[in-house]
Amino acid sequence: MKKNPPLRFVKSQIINEISNHSIKLLELEKTGQINSSEFLAKSFPADAIQTIDKAITTAFNLFNTEELENEN
Repeated sequence: MKKNPPLRFVKSQIINEISNHSIKLLELEKTGQINSSEFLAKSFPADAIQTIDKAITTAFNLFNTEELENEN
């Protein structure tokens, strides 16, 4: 049976991927491999991490609410 990773591990991996993606885009723009329009088009929104965090919290709340309803 496979185990699921803890939420903090998943969140840290998401944050790392977004950061690495952003750093790579900055390097590509700096070296002239992409222009500023391409950079903006490929960038995550500035509030991406907050949006993902909110979605995770909502998912947990919905899941826990459904679990409580199923127990009753």
